[in-house]
Amino acid sequence: MFEKLRFLFILLTVYTLSSCNSIIDDAPCADDGVLKKVMFTLTVDDAGRQTRAAWEEGYITAEAVPYDNRIAYDGLRVFFFSTAGSYIGEVANLMHWPVSESEYRLAGDVTALQLKSGTQYKVMVFANCHANVGDLDGTYYDLGNVVYPYGYIPMWGVMQFEADGSEQQDAGEIALLRSMAKVEVVLSNEMLANGYSLDAAFLNNHNSKGYCVPSGWSSVAYTTALDQEQCMNAFHSYVDTPLALYEYEPGRRYWIYVPEFNVLHTADNRPNISVTLGDGTQEPLEFPNSIRFGSYDANGDLVDKSEANIVRNHIYRFNITGITSGIEIDYEVLDWEYDEEENNWERGEFAYPTYHNPVVPDYITPSEEITIDPVMKYNSDDNQKEGDAFAVWFKMDKPEQQTWTPVVNKANTEYEIKVYRSDAPDVQLTDPADWVADSDNWYRIVVIPLNPANSGTEVDFGITYTQSWMPDGSSLYLFINGTSEKIAWPNSGSDPKIIRIRQL
Repeated sequence: MFEKLRFLFILLTVYTLSSCNSIIDDAPCADDGVLKKVMFTLTVDDAGRQTRAAWEEGYITAEAVPYDNRIAYDGLRVFFFSTAGSYIGEVANLMHWPVSESEYRLAGDVTALQLKSGTQYKVMVFANCHANVGDLDGTYYDLGNVVYPYGYIPMWGVMQFEADGSEQQDAGEIALLRSMAKVEVVLSNEMLANGYSLDAAFLNNHNSKGYCVPSGWSSVAYTTALDQEQCMNAFHSYVDTPLALYEYEPGRRYWIYVPEFNVLHTADNRPNISVTLGDGTQEPLEFPNSIRFGSYDANGDLVDKSEANIVRNHIYRFNITGITSGIEIDYEVLDWEYDEEENNWERGEFAYPTYHNPVVPDYITPSEEITIDPVMKYNSDDNQKEGDAFAVWFKMDKPEQQTWTPVVNKANTEYEIKVYRSDAPDVQLTDPADWVADSDNWYRIVVIPLNPANSGTEVDFGITYTQSWMPDGSSLYLFINGTSEKIAWPNSGSDPKIIRIRQL
């Protein structure tokens, strides 16, 4: 059995890297010079990549937590343009899946766009921000939709490539630029050691909306060519209501994600931060409007005329180092990058599951295709119930201790789900806490029909997972159905999150 699973995995890998769909035999690919399928790698800043040109000049690298790199499953759109900027069309049947916490793979259908071999095209990606291609300059997001830890940061990216004449082409890498800034207030270790705590922080004066695209977007072929300062594109949507920062590390670190703000053009209502400290007594220490977005001298005082704009994809970190007549501040503007050391499960951060896609049939023929029809049959014989059931093999590798749940869209009185693990194939795992990411073992999942009256009906089978950052009662579906013709479960429709099973 597992030699067969290994065989299928190798073939899936070959298909992914193939430049066309002809992998059954040695027949040549049909080549009419029109690109039909396209694949990309999407990347968000990590230690090995730059989002903009000259990014490291004068800037200190700062870590991003996994939340900073998340892309909503339904929050991605990809558009094609000519190099002159004329709109051609949108990628259809778009799918994306995570490779790591800062990298995604993307695939879609471009048949209708009639992209010709040897022609250069510009590709624009909008993540977590629904674009209006008729007015890209006017595409914006509302701050209320990007509230940590349940929202998604709007991102944008662009690249240029040449169609190579194959049916399916891997067009390369698109760097995504976050359309927001991140503001942090941190209490120094020395202050903590002296019995102080950071109890609250509020941002006074901010923008309530932000533009998805940066300035200068139409003049560059790649996101990385944008200048780190000139890309600022602030939406004038001024709000003076204080905005509470989120408590990330109790008593020590607060942060918030905000749209860009043209500080220098707001003389009377420039943004500032109020903080509340504790010193172990009953009376809180209030410091209203005490932190400004500018440089601070050795005494912790704001340097005259040093205030700067709040620009996308920057982190603005204020370290509270002491108290004299007011609080003393150490101020940093930082390069926003991903740091794997911050991806710590115990801290309740987001970590995309790594798992086998698609799920594998319980029995496969030695071929490249999933040829088994997803069906099951009711059987009153207890010894044969599982033999006539629908069964698949599934494997999740990480994150450690991540649990998952097989589900169907019918009442559990109509269908029963059983789970077994490859190291003990005859022992049913009845406790969902045992359905966890396990790089050493596959799991066999069986869906058993309980009602003969359901003959001729269909049931949707899926696998969900929940992480600590999600609201109570919520979950997300994994992509368990193949997105390419040769590895997709038959008769299951276009939704990659489910397999449609017919009861015979």
